[in-house]
Amino acid sequence: MKNIKYILLFIFIMCHLSMVSKPIVTRNDSLRIDSTQVKYFYKNLNNLTLGKISTYDTTTLLASYYEPLEKPYEIYQTLSNSGLAHKNINFFYPTQLGFNTELSSFSSYIKNADNTIYPMVYQPFTEIKYMSGDKKEQHLEVLFCREFLPRFFITLNYDIDFSPGVYKRSKMQNSFFNGNFRYNTKNNRYGISGTYFHNKIDIQENGGIVNDYVFINNKETDKSIIDVNLTNAKNLIKVSGFAIDQYFNILASTINKSQDSAYIKRKIDIGRINHHLGYQRNRYVYEDGKPLSSFYHNFDPVLDSSKTFDSVDFHTIKNIIYWNTLGYKKYNDDIPFYLTFGLEHNYTYHAGYYNVLTQERFNEQNLSNLRANAGIIINLFKSTRITGNAQIITNGYQAGDFFIDGQWKQFLGTSNKNLGVLKFDININRQSADWFEEHYYSNNFRWDNNFAPSTSLLLHGSYELPFLTIGIKQTTIDNYIYFGTDAKPEQYSSTLNISSLYSTFNLHLNKFEMIGFASLQTTNNDDIVHIPSFQGKIKFAYNITLVKNNSMMQPSIAIKYFTEYYADAYMPSLRTFYLQNEVKVGNFPYVDLCVTFKIKKANIFVLYTNMYSLTLDNRYFTTPHYPMRDSRLCLGINWRLYK
Repeated sequence: MKNIKYILLFIFIMCHLSMVSKPIVTRNDSLRIDSTQVKYFYKNLNNLTLGKISTYDTTTLLASYYEPLEKPYEIYQTLSNSGLAHKNINFFYPTQLGFNTELSSFSSYIKNADNTIYPMVYQPFTEIKYMSGDKKEQHLEVLFCREFLPRFFITLNYDIDFSPGVYKRSKMQNSFFNGNFRYNTKNNRYGISGTYFHNKIDIQENGGIVNDYVFINNKETDKSIIDVNLTNAKNLIKVSGFAIDQYFNILASTINKSQDSAYIKRKIDIGRINHHLGYQRNRYVYEDGKPLSSFYHNFDPVLDSSKTFDSVDFHTIKNIIYWNTLGYKKYNDDIPFYLTFGLEHNYTYHAGYYNVLTQERFNEQNLSNLRANAGIIINLFKSTRITGNAQIITNGYQAGDFFIDGQWKQFLGTSNKNLGVLKFDININRQSADWFEEHYYSNNFRWDNNFAPSTSLLLHGSYELPFLTIGIKQTTIDNYIYFGTDAKPEQYSSTLNISSLYSTFNLHLNKFEMIGFASLQTTNNDDIVHIPSFQGKIKFAYNITLVKNNSMMQPSIAIKYFTEYYADAYMPSLRTFYLQNEVKVGNFPYVDLCVTFKIKKANIFVLYTNMYSLTLDNRYFTTPHYPMRDSRLCLGINWRLYK
């Protein structure tokens, strides 16, 4: 792994700061106790005030889930190595307004200002996650947080993943760094948070194996010499930027001096003014030293037969000012009434396309728009919660696009004592085609489209208990845009319907634990939406105490399965999935065995993956022409350090 000495130095510094420094005790958070529990919130300090707080997962059951695609309630299409392109096999329709610079096929590996986490710690904290697999595969993540000064917190997060892969040209090295801070004044009238992030995905692309027959019939046991479609292609993805969020309470604070920072309740509080400023740069580069490969023959003629170098750059600036009714009081997700509205200006510079023949860029774009947004939360009788959000682009690029979403949450009883929760969600959306779907120019693909805006309606209802959720979803889309069998965007002018029935569960009965999900999906047009009719995932575990209150052992088995269907193919030069009607995948179990040892704050696991491959029934594809890896042994540790 490159730069290993810098990684070890980073770990040493974080561990040293965590173990030798003394915690600073303040009354900044609503509960200030000497605790090893770590909670966190996303994006900005408003979510802390609203009570949108999550508990950092430390369960032994999920300790062996070492990469972002290993989630208890989801299954992904993947390629032949970790860290490469992926697609959730559960139908998902994104509703992002404006100029979209993101790649859905790599979204699980990219973190930006929207999913930055701000830990809430009571003493210096460091967590190390490490996994070592076969063929020199390694995954390392270090998270550090501490209160350096009263009410001033700093978090550092570093993640690097490396795997040379089993098949030819499937090497990956992905890295991520995030540094963030948060601070509020003693009287809590002013608060600020900021983040810097940098993602780099550097991967080889092989286009899948040439002949599936060789793998399926076990004609070649050495996977490293099986022929692949691309022998000189690679993708480079970089996403970096920063964001600053600030708030200012309009009225001065009223502190009860006798209780030290206990705020006197106001009859009227006129809220706070908030400001967000963010910058993000996205860069995507696809290179292939052999552009005349037969892999490209069914697509557009090649412009430069000597080399492919397709480079796309974006620079985005986001500026938002808004008001909300939050004041000095903090909530536990039970705010009686909340209202917000504001204006958002977005500016994006698209660097255009690089012409490999003239070595010039063209079709540069400067795009901007102005948006209005609003939100509301109403809690009634400690049993009913109504939330709503809306946004509309009022001027500029894609003017007229909007979304409205709302939720009615009904406790069958009260929020503290109930027989479960009923939730009803609605999302109405209108969005224009984005840049990638309308205009594109590269060495292998070119198109110029004029699509009508798509409209969608999502209805979602669920019944939730602490250990079980049962739900149903209905998605209706007009003018749906998708990538057809020629790997180019197309539009379906009629109405598309997708329905799903699902259940998630997380049970703990004495020494037994079980977590997972099951889902049924159907569509009225399976020519343009390819999804498995059934998918499911379950993990069983049994807890064995070794030393009371000190250590335990947990053997477990995880199984995932989905029915056979025409899974989408993957196009490396576009970094996207597209329809194919030739190869079906699925109808096999993927089985992992694991033994986890919990010793105080450390989880140490031994994982043996894809046991089904031992049957030599070589059907374990999730994406056409990309076999999943054979069974392999992995060792890992999740270790939490305090002062």
